[in-house]
Amino acid sequence: MPQPNVRPSETYLTLLRSQFDLLPAYRVQNPALHRLFREALAIQKSLLTFSWSQLEQQARRCLGLGYAEFRGLQSRGDKSSMLQQIDHRMGLEFLFVLRGIAISDRRDQFANNFEEGLQQSDPSGRLDRLLTKAEEMVGAEIPESTVERLRARLAGIETRADIQASMERLANGETDNIGLLDAYLPNKNKSLNPGLATHTDAVIMCLSRGLLALAHAQFNNALKAGEHKPGFSAADIREVKSVTHAFSSFLQGGQKQVYSALLVGDPQNITNASLLFAGEIERRLPALAGAQAAMHTVIQALLQRNSGGLAERLGDIAVDAHFLTRKAIACHTACYRLAASACGLDTPKDIRDLQKNIASISFTTPLPNGKNVELAKLNNDFEGEFVEVRGFIQEVTSPPQEGGMLLSHLKLQDPSSGAEANAVVRFSHLPHAGVTKGAFCRLSGTFKKSSSLLSGRPGVEVDALALADLGKNSFDVAFMRLANRWFQPWRSNANLYWSLGAQSAEGSDVAAQGAAELLFTPLIR
Repeated sequence: MPQPNVRPSETYLTLLRSQFDLLPAYRVQNPALHRLFREALAIQKSLLTFSWSQLEQQARRCLGLGYAEFRGLQSRGDKSSMLQQIDHRMGLEFLFVLRGIAISDRRDQFANNFEEGLQQSDPSGRLDRLLTKAEEMVGAEIPESTVERLRARLAGIETRADIQASMERLANGETDNIGLLDAYLPNKNKSLNPGLATHTDAVIMCLSRGLLALAHAQFNNALKAGEHKPGFSAADIREVKSVTHAFSSFLQGGQKQVYSALLVGDPQNITNASLLFAGEIERRLPALAGAQAAMHTVIQALLQRNSGGLAERLGDIAVDAHFLTRKAIACHTACYRLAASACGLDTPKDIRDLQKNIASISFTTPLPNGKNVELAKLNNDFEGEFVEVRGFIQEVTSPPQEGGMLLSHLKLQDPSSGAEANAVVRFSHLPHAGVTKGAFCRLSGTFKKSSSLLSGRPGVEVDALALADLGKNSFDVAFMRLANRWFQPWRSNANLYWSLGAQSAEGSDVAAQGAAELLFTPLIR
């Protein structure tokens, strides 16, 4: 009697052999960082057991841990902000005192006494005594390279301070780049609480990966339950659209709250708006994932009863729902980044640029969208035209290319007419992004009757969105791009959207892993 195939999947064996051995790279960090990475990596183990309840628990554990660590970072950020204020106030007090001397008749006497004091202070001897005391405290010798670096900084301090020139410039009202003030004024480029940026990145990684895992767990759990409305008809389309419309309105409303807070520029308002929006996303996203599972089940039933046109209409809504899911995850990540910067934890360049240009950026702008062409009508007459096509994915592969170029090939089908079309995406491994066979897909690109990327076959070369340029004129795009290091709503910037697919237990089929992002996407880019 034939036995069932119980051989473990190749993906499972590969990841099991690795023992998730990314952890040693983080063991040199503090225990809190180690725990964040350990919990995020444990999502992969949960996924490979195909226990969706276990994956959901691990996802919620990541979200809870990430939030707790974020609150701890907020406390550290508040203390750092207080220290910076004290540092700034003391520096200004010293500046005013020194400037008062510089414009008085005691300036020359002060400068001469200061120079004599520096010459008699023996900074090298003081450094030796401090190094001896430091070695006694740590119980080890300080590396010679560190000692040499300290001595080099002390060498010629009298010349670098340039007391006479510094006093003259202060008397003239100058305050920038004055050698005598360097040791006393706060250094804006040097953090008073080093390590916060690295810790913040790890916290956001844990939160982002947890929310992505929660969406997939809810989708596959609901898919397993198989609950859907029987006898689906065209009259039900409006009800399904209302689900995506409500979630889209929610996301837009949350973004507008953050947009308004950034326009006002008050850090407390930015923090409150961002964290409230992120919390609402965590609360509402699971329901949207469950709705997508119901759409998936209904689409399969419609295809079985040859209702191809209705299946396409519902597939289009499923595509919108999945992109709303991706948009929500990106917004969630962006919210925590903005809240972190507003709390004084870290303000990277992309956030500084957004805050600087916010008044000149419109809220949203249309994305490039090709001419809508049915697959049955797509022919050589559209050579070189920018088109938009849609259909169910019959094949999705990422075959090896000469020269190492990464390409993904798609074959789309219109179930109503049976027409098929090829498409190709540059610099992307779509199966590893979770694009699955049977998913509905909508894409825009240039039609070529003989594409070199498809070995001379006709097909659509999918357009790459210029998101960096679009973000200069659209808050919507710029806001989502804040999540790029952790999550990309548009994979490889491709102008391509697809419906969420199931994660199959048959791991040998790379085109049946809807949650592949949890396995193959780096935790932090």
